[in-house]
Amino acid sequence: MSQVVIISGPSGAGKSSVAEALCERYDRTVHLETDALFRSVRMGLINPMRPESDRQNRMIARAAARAASGFIEDLFAVFIDGVIGPHLLPFYIEELRPAAVPVHFVLLMPPLQETLRRVAPRASTLRMIEADHRALHDQFERYGPFAGCTIDNAGLTADQTADLVMEACGRGDCLVAGAG
Repeated sequence: MSQVVIISGPSGAGKSSVAEALCERYDRTVHLETDALFRSVRMGLINPMRPESDRQNRMIARAAARAASGFIEDLFAVFIDGVIGPHLLPFYIEELRPAAVPVHFVLLMPPLQETLRRVAPRASTLRMIEADHRALHDQFERYGPFAGCTIDNAGLTADQTADLVMEACGRGDCLVAGAG
């Protein structure tokens, strides 16, 4: 079934691993990593955490949504993973509206210490100092409940978390747009 599942959370939440685990459960899937889209910007990239990056972040969201729409036309399920806060969620929904498929939003939110443990092995490639990581995690915590669903996946494997995501999406708990 064509659908879009947006998987968000701070660095170290397990977004990419869970998206990959979800992809393995369907026949026709695509995993769009917004990090890859950011890496595609070769010159002029603004740190996406900075306030002046809003236009750039919307550009990346538009690119991800348009790519998703193309795959949906060919009946793929699409999993988008990235650090996507509630301020960008309405933009994604609007960009995906023409695809006329269910759009789910899942926030993976393990505790700060768990995310710090997870990002430690790749800290040099993330180019993120611990203070930035803490600020990002705090930002997600301050959002509180919003559209979609939040899953604390501390202590869970990617497969176990994918099971929870599938169950929540199947019940419609994470549905933010489109048919139910």
